[in-house]
Amino acid sequence: MLIKSIFDPIDRLILQAKGYIQEQDVRKKYIRQIEDKIKDIQPELEKRKEELIGLIEKIDPEDNLKAELELNLNKLLNYLEHIELIAEKELALSLMPQENQESVLAREKMRENYVNHQLARLHEQLKVTGSFFEVADFANEIWADYDLFEEFNKEDMVVQLLVDRMNETNTKNTETRIGKDLKKTLEHIRLNLVKSTSWSDQEIDSYQKERNLKINQLKTINIPNDRHFHILMFGGVPEIIEELSRYFIIPSQLKIEWIDVESGENLEPLIKNGKNDMAIFFSMFPNHKKFIEIKDKLTQESIPYFNVISFSTQKLVQSIEEELLKISFQEHFAYK
Repeated sequence: MLIKSIFDPIDRLILQAKGYIQEQDVRKKYIRQIEDKIKDIQPELEKRKEELIGLIEKIDPEDNLKAELELNLNKLLNYLEHIELIAEKELALSLMPQENQESVLAREKMRENYVNHQLARLHEQLKVTGSFFEVADFANEIWADYDLFEEFNKEDMVVQLLVDRMNETNTKNTETRIGKDLKKTLEHIRLNLVKSTSWSDQEIDSYQKERNLKINQLKTINIPNDRHFHILMFGGVPEIIEELSRYFIIPSQLKIEWIDVESGENLEPLIKNGKNDMAIFFSMFPNHKKFIEIKDKLTQESIPYFNVISFSTQKLVQSIEEELLKISFQEHFAYK
C-alpha cells in the first residue's frame, strides 16, 4: 500500500476540521454581536409593550383608537417573538458597507491595472502599425475606454499617443494636429477619419460590457443548465440578492426570491404554488421557531431545504451550487 493513500484521507479530514473550526469561531463572534444588539433592542420593545397594554385597558372597547393600539401591540409582540432575526438583520446590514468598501477598493485596483495594461498595449501596437488609417482605427477602442482613462487621469496621454503616431504615419495630414480639447479631437478622429470602420453606440456599449466583466472578473454561479430553478430564501436581508449580483453572474435560469418572515403574512400559498425547487435558510439561527414552522410546511410539499449559517456570499453561492447539483443528479437518475 502506498503511504500517500494512507495520509491523503487523513489530511483532507484535518483540513475540513480546521475550516469548520474557523467558520465556527466566526459564527460565535457574530452571535455575540447579535446578543449585544438584542440587549439594546429588547428593553425598548418591552417598555413600549407595557405602555401599550396600559393605554388599551383605559380606552373604551368601541373606540377606533383602541383597535389601532391593539394592532400595534400585536406587531410589537411579533417583533419580540422574532427579536433574534431582527437583530441579525440589523447586523447583516451593518456588515454590508464594510464588504462593499473592500469590494470598491479591489475593483478600483483592477480598473487601474486594466488602464495601465491598455496603455502599454496601445503603445506597443501603435509602434508597429504603419498605416495612417489603421492607426486611426484605435480611436474606436480609446473612445470606448475613455471613461476609465479619465478616471485615472490618463486621457491626455493616450490621445497624445494616438495623434502623434497618426502624424508620424502621414505627415501631410493636418486634421490630426492636437487641439486644446482632447476629447473633441478624439471624437473628431473617431467620427470622421475612420468613419467607414467607426463603432456604433451599440458596439461601444457591447465592448464596455465585455470590458467590465473582464475587469470585475465576476464568477458565474455554476448550476445545471438543463432547466430553470426557483429558490426561496429565508433569513438575511433583501439586499443580499443585489449583493450576490455584485460578485457573481446569476444565470438567467436561476431565480432567488427573498421572503420576509417577519411580515406576519401567511406563507403557505407561496410555498404551495408548485414552482419552488429549493429553500435556503440564510441565518445564524436556522432552528428558530419561525423557521421550524416553515420547514414543516416545506417538508409537507416535498421541497428540499438547507441551512447556510453564515453572512458570506461566497459560502451562500457554494451551497447553492452543491445543492442544485444534488437535485439535478437525483432527478436524472430517478428518471432513468
